[in-house]
Amino acid sequence: MPQLQNFKLIEKTKLTKEIFELIFEADEKFDFLNGQFITFLVPWIWWRAYSILDTNNKNITLIIKKRELESGWRWWSKFICELNIWDSLKWIWPAWHFLLRENSKNKLFLWTWTWLVPLYNQIVWALEKNLIWKLTLLFWSRFKDDLFYINKFEELKEKYNNFDYKIYLSKEKKSDFNKWYITDYLIKENVKQYEEFYICWAPSMIHNSKRILENCWISKENILSEEY
Repeated sequence: MPQLQNFKLIEKTKLTKEIFELIFEADEKFDFLNGQFITFLVPWIWWRAYSILDTNNKNITLIIKKRELESGWRWWSKFICELNIWDSLKWIWPAWHFLLRENSKNKLFLWTWTWLVPLYNQIVWALEKNLIWKLTLLFWSRFKDDLFYINKFEELKEKYNNFDYKIYLSKEKKSDFNKWYITDYLIKENVKQYEEFYICWAPSMIHNSKRILENCWISKENILSEEY
């Protein structure tokens, strides 16, 4: 079993009514690959994994959606989001294989809510390495109030001319963003601009997105996904 380390909460920001940005300080500096997650030892439920948004020396940033106890699904997020500053959890080293491929292929990223985390990490890494692939991020949510990190997307778009993002909202009656779902973007005219596709979403939506992409003549080996 990997050695357990301490993780101390040093900063907490409420991004929306349900979503929190949490910054923890680890015992020591560590390395990870883009798209990996860490695993907490949470009381009462044993192991719980969360993808890594960013690291800085010994600090690590996560984005977690808080679920209430009565929701009956992923209620453990309530415990983590309600930690106080300086509270600690045990954790083990980063793991998993949903990694960004370092090649010259243009890439399209599909996500919603906190499934953003591994994709955002991959995109920022590629941009900071000055890799010249075309990178486009698609984000779906129901309402405008569910959106977060839009200012960061704008900063990346202004700084890097090979990055763009598109927002889709399905429940807003009037909005400056696109209407309906990100799968509406997946038509042959748009898809042909890209050679690799990264999807981080609920299983049913991943399977639907894969089916649409395959109907656009995208081979399965160029569609990478992470289910939650």
